Amino acid sequence: MKNCPDDYIGRWFSVLHRLSLSFVYEGLKEYNIGSGQIMFLLELYYCDGISQEKLSSYLSIDGSNTTRAIKKLEQEGYVIRRPDENDKRIKRIYLTDKAIDIKPKVLDLMNKWENKLLNNLTGMEGQVFVDLIKRMGHSIVDNNRCAICDKDCC
Repeated sequence: MKNCPDDYIGRWFSVLHRLSLSFVYEGLKEYNIGSGQIMFLLELYYCDGISQEKLSSYLSIDGSNTTRAIKKLEQEGYVIRRPDENDKRIKRIYLTDKAIDIKPKVLDLMNKWENKLLNNLTGMEGQVFVDLIKRMGHSIVDNNRCAICDKDCC
């Protein structure tokens, strides 16, 4: 049995998650983008025009939270929602020019955070860490996210 809180993985996931949200918030506050919207932008940069349902699935976020995040991005002028041409019940999310203009800033911010996280690891350790954390995530969430890497995701 573990005695020290430092020995629990969940504690570190919680700490890193909170620090990550704070880092992203500070880096993007001038754009009125909260830490709750960053992952949506990242997915859209990869696959503009994805359906709202697939976006929720890929991020493992329930539909109501996705709706709130997209609504905020829409209010700030970063995305627009349009009905699918073939099935009007499906809403597709598209980036605006405003979102595309800040893409370098968003990606740079995310890279800086990753570099900060991996700073005390060797290159090999960093790669092993990334591989392991992805494997851990995929063992819990089977959303077929990586199946789109070489395919048309939308």
